[in-house]
Amino acid sequence: MSEQHDHDEPEGYAGPLTLQLPDGSERVAEGHLVSRFDPLAGHTVWSGRVATEVPVRTAFVVRTLHGESRAEATEHDVWGNTRVRGLDRPPFPVELLDESGV
Repeated sequence: MSEQHDHDEPEGYAGPLTLQLPDGSERVAEGHLVSRFDPLAGHTVWSGRVATEVPVRTAFVVRTLHGESRAEATEHDVWGNTRVRGLDRPPFPVELLDESGV
């Protein structure tokens, strides 16, 4: 049986990442990030959570083994994780973006 990739399913990254904070300091944390096409926005968006606390509304750089991108902290959960919203292209491979060259 061959595998098919469904573009409606979110693509993502789970693993170690580095956060570069506005003061220049860096934090290494585990992260879970996903990307999906948002038809209302008309482009791919990404979000996720990182296993460290970053002040809400702080913009910072997320670096994975695949690349880096700017993100913003949006909220905290009860376990001390920070929810993030991507501000640029995702810092991990996304088939839909890689196919179109965007």
